Amino acid sequence: MKTLFSTLLCFVFLFSCAQKEIKKEEIMNQENVKKVVNIYKKVKTYNYNPSYTLNIDKANNFTFEALVNDLPVYKQYDPGNLSGLTRINQALLKFGKQKLTIRMTPVVDNNYNMAKEIDMENVVLKLSINYGEYGKEKVKDFKEALKYELPKQKGRLPYYEVNLEFDAPVVAYEKDIEGWKNGIDLSKENKDELLKEVETFYKEMIGYYKAKDVNAIAGKYYKRQFEITQADYQNEWFGTPIVHDPQKIVNEWIDNVNDSKPFIFNQYKMQFFGDGKMVALVKVDRYYIDYSALMREDPERGKAVWYDMYLYRPKAGGPLEVIR
Repeated sequence: MKTLFSTLLCFVFLFSCAQKEIKKEEIMNQENVKKVVNIYKKVKTYNYNPSYTLNIDKANNFTFEALVNDLPVYKQYDPGNLSGLTRINQALLKFGKQKLTIRMTPVVDNNYNMAKEIDMENVVLKLSINYGEYGKEKVKDFKEALKYELPKQKGRLPYYEVNLEFDAPVVAYEKDIEGWKNGIDLSKENKDELLKEVETFYKEMIGYYKAKDVNAIAGKYYKRQFEITQADYQNEWFGTPIVHDPQKIVNEWIDNVNDSKPFIFNQYKMQFFGDGKMVALVKVDRYYIDYSALMREDPERGKAVWYDMYLYRPKAGGPLEVIR
């Protein structure tokens, strides 16, 4: 059985084990690394700082991908049932109506062979979205933005999609992060040319990891990291749980550039997100379907780590940049 592990946002490439390992004290004074480590100094907090959480109470007898405003926030393509939660602030760019999409696909067996159809009569889906301010409210007192249970279904289908709306009455940081909302609609560009550009971007990042250039990596990811840190209100004194702590992310980069396990950059397709304003390469092979093509695998133990990276174009004719 294949095993997937997610990480924050970095990846590695196979290189000579004889190379000197990078140590944290060697890179902490580099310009982009210092900027990432000190992001918390730029983070603002507000009168009300709500965190929004998607809670999957039950998801039985199907596999799925959950997207908020067309940004993937959760994937489940493993055998078995699922329950869990994930914070979704990074997918919310402004207050008001938001979209939640559940893309349902058939179950997989222990060898990750996907069935041809979903047995809709046996499907169970229960979820909710809650919000509140950590440190000032008890989680049990968080407000409910959405509660949904899939009605009883019949028949067998190869695919089923649930499209829901919920209200986010306060997105306090909306004037302080831009996200992809003003980006160019990439879905209208020449697909062949765009694919080459995206592949080149991925290969460039592989080169930085091969060269152990943590400073270049930090520069590429800076905007993404600032926006996620701001969306989670993570400054030095604010009492919210640390999810994307910049210090920990630098440690992740160091660990990954020092890792020699191979990167598997193959069997992927280009896919659009954010209503066409973001693009990524996602896997198409049965073990890792729809996971990021930025992936490395231990071939002996069948374990893989995937690294999400979504690109956008801030202005017409400009280069692609990492945004999520």
